[in-house]
Amino acid sequence: MKKRNIICAAVIAMAAMLTGCSDFLEEHNRNDLSTDNGFYDTEAGFESLINSCYTPMRLWGGKVPGIAFGESGTDILAPGGKCDYPTLALYQTDLNGTVGVIAENFDRLYRAINICNTAVAHARTVDADADLKNQREGEACFLRSYYYWVIAESFGDTYWTDQPGQSIVTEPKKTPVADIYTHIFEDLDFCTAADSKLSKNQADGGRATYWAAKALKARLLLTRASETGDQQLYEQAYTEAKDVIDNGPFELNKDFNAVFDMRQLGGEGSGNNEVIWYVDYSSENQLYNEEFDDIIIRSGGNHMHLSYCMEYDTQPGLDRSIEYGRPFVHYMPTRYLLDLYSDYDQRLAATFQTVWYANKDGGDDYPLMHAGDTAIWAMREQATPEQKEWAKGRYQIVDRDVMFHADGTLNNQKQYMMIKKFADPTRETVKEDRSTRDAFMIRLAEMYLIVAEAGAKCGKADALNYMNTLRTTRAVSGHEEDMKVTQADIENIDFILDERGRELAGEQLRWFDLKRMGEEIFLRRIKLGNPDAGKNVKAYHMLRPFPQTFLDAITNKEEFKQNEGYE
Repeated sequence: MKKRNIICAAVIAMAAMLTGCSDFLEEHNRNDLSTDNGFYDTEAGFESLINSCYTPMRLWGGKVPGIAFGESGTDILAPGGKCDYPTLALYQTDLNGTVGVIAENFDRLYRAINICNTAVAHARTVDADADLKNQREGEACFLRSYYYWVIAESFGDTYWTDQPGQSIVTEPKKTPVADIYTHIFEDLDFCTAADSKLSKNQADGGRATYWAAKALKARLLLTRASETGDQQLYEQAYTEAKDVIDNGPFELNKDFNAVFDMRQLGGEGSGNNEVIWYVDYSSENQLYNEEFDDIIIRSGGNHMHLSYCMEYDTQPGLDRSIEYGRPFVHYMPTRYLLDLYSDYDQRLAATFQTVWYANKDGGDDYPLMHAGDTAIWAMREQATPEQKEWAKGRYQIVDRDVMFHADGTLNNQKQYMMIKKFADPTRETVKEDRSTRDAFMIRLAEMYLIVAEAGAKCGKADALNYMNTLRTTRAVSGHEEDMKVTQADIENIDFILDERGRELAGEQLRWFDLKRMGEEIFLRRIKLGNPDAGKNVKAYHMLRPFPQTFLDAITNKEEFKQNEGYE
């Protein structure tokens, strides 16, 4: 009988996370992984255990805590009027280890790692087909790599283990980030080896696949290359990403809107040729069964549609509607992000919402507004005097000056040109907070960006072609030539970061992108793009604080001190 180790807030049992829930792969969890009584060495039990490895992705991908870690406090996203974690988004002085989202992510990620460790251990003992064991072990290794990537980049030198724990660890050994990455790449090498049995079917229910492992490996090779300047790592990142593009079953969509549109393919990872790996939130799985309706399940859907939705339902002519979403008003674009797009870039119209149509009359302030008319027109430019005059009594203009002060700081954090690409107008009711939209964790476009960035760093002649393929595919029809860039552009890291912002805005990657670039770029970009956060950001914010509950619980406090800068 084994007792599992949890290094987070002292004695939170792993079973507390798993009891009574079922993940998107129809997991059948038992109450205590430490008393499986041989169940996980049967094929059915082993499948259940592997499925448990995926459950934590439902608490990260497309979820509020994951968005907070991946997007807030960057150059392209600022806090909305009801931001759930303003201390994180603005680097306020009370950002420390007691902030709830810090412990929430830390604890969940380490629980996830321990489940993966348990699954890998049972892959060597389970009575099952050898190829199936190899495939499932690859899935667990892939997920463990992903969880450790988030941990290492977020917290720096921290605890690493690949063993299911025998007891609660009160004296964890601190492991350097470089060593953690060595182990991560060992796992990903197993996943991408010639004899790997990982599925190559992208539509396999959100499971980790061979191509997903190659894509994640490319991302993390680029991360380490950026952090270390190692040319060999750049070349490896280029090679892995290029292989995914050239040989994988993926294709850029000529219509960027269709990649995300819930009424087209955008809600589904399966069958979406731009999506390499996704978290499955489809409504056909057990997650939505009433018998599992506990606190985790009630918040079980994708929540990106909530976080980026502005407060429209308090404005003249507008009641809350399914079409326009449930506004949590967590995050808004910075002026810098809005200015990144040219008029020739179809991502501008596909990413942001600019018009809301009235679903009732406008009242005394807007007597000329009736249901079906324009209620709000949001624009990144300054409205002209003529536009303002025409709008009087007809509709509300939310322009550049309404959203931002002259210096780029926030003026209106409730009404703005919101990110719409995660919207879900297919929900059944206006109050429904769970979206069945799959969370796209790795997309093909990222591979083009990696080939361009890494290829430029290591002198690959075709790097520019890959960037221009992406950009011309994203061009408004007839403006393909206008979207092309030069070799000098892809050798400019600011251009690369701008292009990644245009393509990947809101997709839980931006903070990690800025952090991998180092102190100078991290600070400069945040100060330039997000002056509200820029007033407070310091170099030490490139790491998150360790949760205070963790630091209080361990006995080797001299080895595991709080990250520098945090009280």
